[in-house]
Amino acid sequence: MGKQRNFIRNIFAFFQAVIDVSIYFMSFSLVFFLWSGWEKTSALTFETQIFFAGTILAVFCFKSLYSFKTWLFWDELKSVIKSSFFILLVIVLYLYSQKSSLSRFAVLFSMIIFVPLCAISRYVFRRLLFALGLLSTNIIVLGAGRMGSIFAEKITGHPFTLGKISGFLDDDESKIGTTVAGYKVLGKIEDFAVICAEERIDEAAVAISKASRNLLVHVLNIVEFHVRQVHYVPDMYMLTTFSSLVRDVDGMPVVSSSQGLLNPVNRAVKSFADYAVGIIAIIILSPFMIFAAMRAKRKFGGKIFSRQERCGLEWRKFMMYRFRSSGEYGTDTRLRRSYVDEFPQLFNVIKGDMSIVGPKALSNDDMIHVYGLDTAGKILMVKPGITGFWQVSARRLNDRKILREMNLYYIRNWSLWLDVVILLRTFLKPLFRRNT
Repeated sequence: MGKQRNFIRNIFAFFQAVIDVSIYFMSFSLVFFLWSGWEKTSALTFETQIFFAGTILAVFCFKSLYSFKTWLFWDELKSVIKSSFFILLVIVLYLYSQKSSLSRFAVLFSMIIFVPLCAISRYVFRRLLFALGLLSTNIIVLGAGRMGSIFAEKITGHPFTLGKISGFLDDDESKIGTTVAGYKVLGKIEDFAVICAEERIDEAAVAISKASRNLLVHVLNIVEFHVRQVHYVPDMYMLTTFSSLVRDVDGMPVVSSSQGLLNPVNRAVKSFADYAVGIIAIIILSPFMIFAAMRAKRKFGGKIFSRQERCGLEWRKFMMYRFRSSGEYGTDTRLRRSYVDEFPQLFNVIKGDMSIVGPKALSNDDMIHVYGLDTAGKILMVKPGITGFWQVSARRLNDRKILREMNLYYIRNWSLWLDVVILLRTFLKPLFRRNT
């Protein structure tokens, strides 16, 4: 069964490789056509095409982009971007060494087009395989507690993982036969071998909170050699994951994490990025803001902006700007649903009151009410943001604990890439909004 699955994976990996190379040459051909006034088609020789294709395949293979191991689309996108940058560098050096007449700008722009098309095609291809049941992975969760439930929900909510939860195992007899996160508790951990054969389990996730060393050793002895991979889910949810590294210190696994926005260098980098993105965004979005201002003036009259007092960095109060989206004659749902009413907050970013991405801006009283005084002090060690990790992940949830965990997680694990992911999810959210 294992050899058959590996063979199937290799076939789909081959198709993915063909798609990647085809997309690159399609991108290159498009740019080549636009550059035809400056270049000759003879410059793209057969040897050059082979080198381009070989470089793409070699780098993508080295980055494990054909192993279908990535669980989240954002991780796949990050790998594609890093790999493409290296490919571009190798190709440019090759063209210089060959004294090729191919325009370096054409090569650059073709790569810029290739990256999003490649990422989208990979997303569609993997979701298609998952929908057809051609490349799914059956996962059983050991431990039907909080962490096991969260793990199952995450896998279910991200089909890009290609994972399918088959059920739970737990030694608590009161849980056997019940449903956790929509999946049945199939039996005890001792029943693993039998259930593994019956359900055709591929991987196991050990999510037993506060498990002793002896218990983990016992579970490992039961699980190993029955599945191809075992995942350990420690009870560290929302503490440190995004920027963490697992290091092997002479046989001892050590989880290391950066200091996120508590690091002064990271703060400086984020501030520079805020100003740069803020200015560019104001320029690009100015036509939409003018339209929104005219719409607010026509619909509600009077002032076009609403000013709301918010608590900023280190408890400093500031006035947050928004376009008026409600008034005596009702609410402008178009402005609210598209988040256009929040565009004026870009001026708060330029003033230094807010960041593009950060914890949700709240009033002084709401900060204390939602977070409590101690946690609010930690949250206000950074600037509030126009959008944030909580807003794109669990905006509809009213659970204060989740809100606190997500904002503290963001502060501890900040990176420029995390901000990029949050911004992308912010832009995509209105497009895929559910009518619920």
